[in-house]
Amino acid sequence: MGVVFVVLSASLSLFSVSSDVPWTERPTETAQSWSCSPRRTCKQIASCDEAYWYLQNCSWGGRLDRDGDGRPCESLC
Repeated sequence: MGVVFVVLSASLSLFSVSSDVPWTERPTETAQSWSCSPRRTCKQIASCDEAYWYLQNCSWGGRLDRDGDGRPCESLC
């Protein structure tokens, strides 16, 4: 019976999390709210990351790269 207790307590300790910060106060990843609809122009895009997201994920994203160098919205990126 002592052996079972040792094995059980050892396996439980592998999954224990020790932190002083409560789960409710830990930072979480926020999902981006970008969407391919409606279409955007470079003037409507706020960041380089957003411009690359449109370039890679939207059928119209290629329009953001006017010179075809792979960089969208040269004024941002």
